[in-house]
Amino acid sequence: MTRYILQRIFLMALTFFVITGITYVIIRKAPGDFTSMKAGLQGELTRGALGKQFLEAERRLYGLDKEWYIGYGEWLWKFVRLDLGTSREDGRPVATRIAEALPITLLLNVITLLVTYIISIPMGVYASMKKNTLYDRVSSLVLFILYSLPHFWIALLLLMFFSSSEYLNLFPLDGIMSDWAEEYGFFGKIADVAWHLVLPVVTLTYGSFAFLSRYARANMLEVISQQYITTARAKGLSEKRVIFVHAFRNSLVPLVTLMATLLPALLGGSVIVEKIFSIPGLGRLAYDSIFSRDIPVIMAITSISALLTLAGIFIADLLYGLVDPRIRLEGTL
Repeated sequence: MTRYILQRIFLMALTFFVITGITYVIIRKAPGDFTSMKAGLQGELTRGALGKQFLEAERRLYGLDKEWYIGYGEWLWKFVRLDLGTSREDGRPVATRIAEALPITLLLNVITLLVTYIISIPMGVYASMKKNTLYDRVSSLVLFILYSLPHFWIALLLLMFFSSSEYLNLFPLDGIMSDWAEEYGFFGKIADVAWHLVLPVVTLTYGSFAFLSRYARANMLEVISQQYITTARAKGLSEKRVIFVHAFRNSLVPLVTLMATLLPALLGGSVIVEKIFSIPGLGRLAYDSIFSRDIPVIMAITSISALLTLAGIFIADLLYGLVDPRIRLEGTL
């Protein structure tokens, strides 16, 4: 077990270096420059002495005058020391900007994941028990139709029909909290935030129902076709006990793989949804930083997402042994 953990940590570190290195190179080589875009230096001005002097001073300040591998090395050394740098957009520490956006994204995605899993897995298990029935076919059709609808289109439709005075003006257009919410009490603020999150949560969850429920259905159908399930039924056990005690646990083994995406999903945010609904989370912060070429913020968010993804995969591998005692990690290497 110790040998397996050490090997995995080494592979995770190597993978992290590759991901962050490629990201840094792409940002450095991408067309456009933060300084010139921010200052509006275009055309003749960029070729003038004043423009060139200003650009060179700014690039020296942020280390862009050095080779990419030197710049990456300096960034990596700061990251190891937990120094995420300073945002070029507003001059504030990157850690401060991430700390402001993180709770909002975390709240949105925790609610989304809870709603998705609480509804999808029981739906998939029930569909497996009703295989090839009218319910199974109709639910499959409805879920796949929902799965095929793009998020941005649904988000715009929800805003048009449920946040417009022309139709049902039931929910706010944007933001996470009303401007006057500070006057409310504790429960009033919670209700106001929940009111703002209804449409974003609907947008983030509807597409996941089809994937997760059909995945749970397929796993359950595979498990209940095994010989030990037939034996359990032959012993006279009730169908509920066979399904939820003997079959359900083993059907969770493939679902554990999906746990690898939970950590980055919790903190990564949804770029499209946060941008459309003007939610100041990590997804929107990443979107704005990419367009403004704010390298410290982009690298910080990419690094955090990479670490969470790698950690999620590692935790999922460890959970295999807990869900299914037949799996031994030492034997996988």
